Amino acid sequence: TLWKEEKRELQYVAMDLLGKCQKQIITEDLVTMEYLIISKSWWDTVDFLAANPVGHILKENPELKYQKSKEFIKSGNMWLQRTSLLFQLKYKNAVDEHLLYQNIMNLTGSKEFFINKAIGWSLRQYSKYNPKSVRRFIDENQAALANLSVREGSKYLK
Repeated sequence: TLWKEEKRELQYVAMDLLGKCQKQIITEDLVTMEYLIISKSWWDTVDFLAANPVGHILKENPELKYQKSKEFIKSGNMWLQRTSLLFQLKYKNAVDEHLLYQNIMNLTGSKEFFINKAIGWSLRQYSKYNPKSVRRFIDENQAALANLSVREGSKYLK
């Protein structure tokens, strides 16, 4: 109910509560997370939901991650598409590289700032753990990637 309130600050309260009880979030809560992502969408709330509860659910249920990524990308909803790029942000060395790169390639050509920024952010984050792979991916796909994505994704690469 906090999410439905008019004051945006109450979304932050809801996010704080979700963060505190993340370990209790179960697979069935994914439907609710999707609803929260597409209602009252702001980049900061979407990013939190993607990287935390959605990321947690999909890490605990790896069989769902390909299905949900595909659904999010095909949805046409920019915020769900952004979620498909960001849900692995906290996975560190456990990132499913194939899925990350597949999701990125499915969204290349987008003119949406928030998509291109998320592509760069996901690459930059993954480059902390596998810089050679990210460098190779950027080099091989630079023509298809937006300049913003390349710039953001290359920040930590030498």
